[in-house]
Amino acid sequence: MAALIACSSSPAPQTENTVVKAEPVSSSSAPAVVYSSAAAKSDVPESYKNIAYPTFNYVAPHPKDYRVQISDRITGYIVSDRSLPLVNFTMYFEEPKTVSSIKDEAASEMYGSLIRRGGGGGISAHDLDDSLEFVSAGISTSAGTFLSTIDIDCLSKDFPAMLELAKKVATQPSFDKEQLEIVKANFVTAYERRYDTPAKILSALKAKMNYAPNPRLWDASLDEYKKVSVDDVKRLSEGTFSSKRIVFALSGDVERDSAVAQLIEYFASWKVDSAKTPKQKPEPISFIRKPGTYVVDKDISQANITMNQPFVKRPHPDYYPAALASFILGGGSFTSRLMNRVRSDEGLAYSVYSTVGNDYRDTAMTTIALQTKVETVDFAMKLIFEEIDKLAKDGPTPEELDQAKKALVESLPSLFDSPSSTASIFAKGELLGKSDDHYLDYVKEINAVTAEQVKAMIAKYFDKDKMTISIVGPVSKFDALKPFVVVPLDSLEFR
Repeated sequence: MAALIACSSSPAPQTENTVVKAEPVSSSSAPAVVYSSAAAKSDVPESYKNIAYPTFNYVAPHPKDYRVQISDRITGYIVSDRSLPLVNFTMYFEEPKTVSSIKDEAASEMYGSLIRRGGGGGISAHDLDDSLEFVSAGISTSAGTFLSTIDIDCLSKDFPAMLELAKKVATQPSFDKEQLEIVKANFVTAYERRYDTPAKILSALKAKMNYAPNPRLWDASLDEYKKVSVDDVKRLSEGTFSSKRIVFALSGDVERDSAVAQLIEYFASWKVDSAKTPKQKPEPISFIRKPGTYVVDKDISQANITMNQPFVKRPHPDYYPAALASFILGGGSFTSRLMNRVRSDEGLAYSVYSTVGNDYRDTAMTTIALQTKVETVDFAMKLIFEEIDKLAKDGPTPEELDQAKKALVESLPSLFDSPSSTASIFAKGELLGKSDDHYLDYVKEINAVTAEQVKAMIAKYFDKDKMTISIVGPVSKFDALKPFVVVPLDSLEFR
């Protein structure tokens, strides 16, 4: 019987750090099996549990096989795939930013995308859209708290032209007034509908009840969105895409050596603001650390619930054992304890899950989330805490531990499922300071986790007494949850 294995589709060079394919049990050239006798039928396993699979020998691609250096400030990753005449190119500019006044928050949310939408380099917004549509290409820009990005998707024959067009748009933006009005209308609509669903309310409640005030969390008001002007976005965009530190990800129908030569010439004329003073790093997100239950009153039949606790900032030795512990508790879908107990056994929720946050810039959170009927909120939460206590006390079974390790390790190829994914994951990893051996160490770290570590991580990071529990639902139905704090809907914004 032929067996299937997962392997990366990225076109990695054949080195010791790339994919090692397991040999199938049988090949297509083997004679067909005809079940015409009792002897032949005896070769078929009696149960799917008895099917033998080849050893999983996947080895993640290694960054050094794709990394190139353009200059002392510009590096990148090139992953070639000549199967289709397509190219994806993303430039990451390390440009930390935080607005100093809440009055600038609305404009700061808009200018990153407006750089592309407004046209530039003498090309109007309308002509730019027409030009890109004519050749089935895409150019996009964005500006976030830590990075500004330019992304190009196009046919390989149009790549040189798209490079130059992207440079004009990014370095000589026009900020078309009509496009600004469209963007403003989108933000106004989003603001007016920000609490349309229980899920949106829960997200805002969770943030408000967990995080301390921080300029990075500021919410603009409706009036502030409406008042944004072209002058505002121009002022806030100054210095964007002029970073001294650039990392790029290039993938698709390109030849490595010629691409390097092309990019050396391309970036040689890229204007860098050498006089720009180094920007202060954005203030880290911190926690209020006030455990308890917080409820926004809403007349709905399904309560929306999330339970959170501060976790760690990576790299941290607790991350891998906690990730494995969370997988066993609630991250492993139908193999997890919470799904089996709350959904399969009791039918209280369609989905219930746990996660551990993965963050290299801020302290992350652990999460347990579910929706359940308002009448069963207390019972569902009781079952969840019973499973937490049981896992923290007794630990996982050997079968659970082995299954969790296999699932996490065998999910690794999905990170490198395309050339663009491979190039971008390495580029982002370099910006975050990940080691070259990060994805090789991942397998070792996961496989080294012990049952005692799982117990310790559950007790440490899924502690009921340290959790902030956020709920959206009808307060009148939650008597069994008392004491809790009712949070007004109009108090959820950070100002």
